[in-house]
Amino acid sequence: MFDHLRTWWSRVYTRVRDMPPDERDRGSTTEQVIWIAFLAGLALTVIGIFGPQILDAAQNIVFK
Repeated sequence: MFDHLRTWWSRVYTRVRDMPPDERDRGSTTEQVIWIAFLAGLALTVIGIFGPQILDAAQNIVFK
């Protein structure tokens, strides 16, 4: 399994290393912004739904 991962990572690294600098970041900014917005929305949704329950559970913890 690790050999497969190492081979995959080597291919990705070689491809990124050999790209000209102007093409290396093409399109990644938009994709990163979309992922960040999605994950932030997901985090806010989870906090909005489960926030009070998480706080209640945290207040009921007793350390011995």
